[in-house]
Amino acid sequence: MVVRPLDHTADVGFALEAQSLEELFQAALKGLLDVMFTAPPQGGRKRRRLKLFAEDLETLLVRFLNELIYLIQTKGFVPGRARIQVEEEESGYRLTATLFGEPFQESFGFQGEVKSATFHGLSVRKEDGRWKAQVILDV
Repeated sequence: MVVRPLDHTADVGFALEAQSLEELFQAALKGLLDVMFTAPPQGGRKRRRLKLFAEDLETLLVRFLNELIYLIQTKGFVPGRARIQVEEEESGYRLTATLFGEPFQESFGFQGEVKSATFHGLSVRKEDGRWKAQVILDV
């Protein structure tokens, strides 16, 4: 799994690379946590279930990240890791995840609010047998 920060003038972005779609979404969680915290949890005792559907992978990735942002900033739940399943269906893609995390703590080193994941510069593609994505966050 590879997560590389992207230079962007007004926002924050990252490029992702992984063997599978599930690993790509795991990398997106890690990228988000790296933007938001200096020392995010690596797992956690608390669990949350997440089910999302979207007509394409780009929309699914944005919905996933925006749901994580909501859980962190509104519910105070910081998911350190996730068990993720992505399934292709006739009309789109379904993501089912179990998030493992901790209640928000100052020791995580919160670096500032993220407003949302955006569609600007967004891409999700399979290239040379690996999944790749690029994400820009509105901060």
